This record gives sequence, C-alpha cells and structure tokens, in this order.
Amino acid sequence: MKKENDKVRSIRKTRKKHVNKESFYSPLHCCPKRHPSPKLSSPTSCLPQEDLEKVLEKIRKANELLLDLALGEDRPINETFQKVFDGLKGVRVKILSASGETREGNVILSGSDFVVLQDEEKRFLYPYTQIDLVKPFERFADPYQDPELEEVASCFKRELTFNFGCTVSSSPELLHLFFRISMSIYLLSLEGRHFLVQLDGQSIEGVLKHVDKDSFRLEENEQIRNISLNQIQLLTLHD
Repeated sequence: MKKENDKVRSIRKTRKKHVNKESFYSPLHCCPKRHPSPKLSSPTSCLPQEDLEKVLEKIRKANELLLDLALGEDRPINETFQKVFDGLKGVRVKILSASGETREGNVILSGSDFVVLQDEEKRFLYPYTQIDLVKPFERFADPYQDPELEEVASCFKRELTFNFGCTVSSSPELLHLFFRISMSIYLLSLEGRHFLVQLDGQSIEGVLKHVDKDSFRLEENEQIRNISLNQIQLLTLHD
C-alpha cells in the first residue's frame, strides 16, 4: 500500500513539473515576429529654438528664486544679499541702511560680504550687515552685461590656462570672478585713496594706508587710526 501511494505521488509530481514547464517555456518558433515600432522625435515646444532657450532660462531663474524663498530663513545674510545684488548688476538701486540713511547708485560689484554702488563720481561700499532694504530705482532698468571670457585675447587665455594662480591673483576683478572677492581684498587695490568712513555715530576722512584681514589703517592729519572692518557702516570713495 505504501509503495502504491509513493508511486502515485511520484506521477503527480512529474505531471506538475511537466505542466509548469509547458506553461512558462514556449518554443521560439511559436512566438510571433515583433515588428519594430517607429521612433519619431517629437518637438518639446512649438517655439523657435532661440525663444525656447530664453523661456527655459527664465524657468531656471524662477526655480532658483523659489528655492531661495523656501530656504531664506536658513541662509546666511551674506549669501542672501549676494543673490540679490547678482540679479541687480548694473541696475540703479536705492539702499536703506540699518542706521536709516539712504544711498542711490548702480550696482557694479557684489562681493562675498559687501556691495559697491557707483553714483557719478562717488563710489559707496556697503557691508551686507549694514543693509536693511534694497529697492530698484527704476522699474524697467537695463542690467549691465558682463563681458565673457570667450571674447578675451588669445594671449590672455593662454596665461589664464597655464598660469592660472599667478594671473588670477594679480587682478581683483579675476579674483572676484572666480572666488568672490571680500571687502578686505577689494580695499587692497585702493590703498593710497581718500575715503570717508562712517562709523557708529561719527565720520572720519583720511587716506587708506594699510589693509589687514580684519582691519585697515586710515591716515588723518598725519595721525594713523586703526579701524576694524566690523565697525564700518559705509565707505565713500571719490573717483
């Protein structure tokens, strides 16, 4: 009896394997031929390519703005103002300082911790920490277009490629372009110039003599005064 039961189980098991094999594996000659599907490229937009690129660029900037707004509270104040003034390069703006004073001028440089405005023959240097509000002076202002490196002379391209460190370090403009210049580095190029320095409650005029990482020296009536960069509310330079 036991041998018969074992024989029945063996037959059932063999049949089960046979059924499974027939269910999942079919001879290749039984499969119908698959005809290739046509692959036609479809346009992503009905706009001309030039107009499409402009639209995509505006979408990219809008996404960056939305990201800045979403992360605004977590961003350092310097990084926030960098974004603001990068978008206002060449545009005339009005700045309200933390002390309540206002200045107008065209944005000519947005550094890592300061901005430079040009108003006729005056240049204003504002630390970001001293800015309370920024407004475009004109609603429909034309932004200044920076020259591209592709347009520079071939000899300069060669120097920039093979002597990058020496070439960039010799120019504040190139330092700013590649590394975002700080106020102390920017002031190094202005040593010997006459400044009006506004501090908390007082103004000092003198000649910029020596710049360190966190301070500079101002010569006033043959007297040298050391001023910390953290004390500055505004620097005015007459060009």
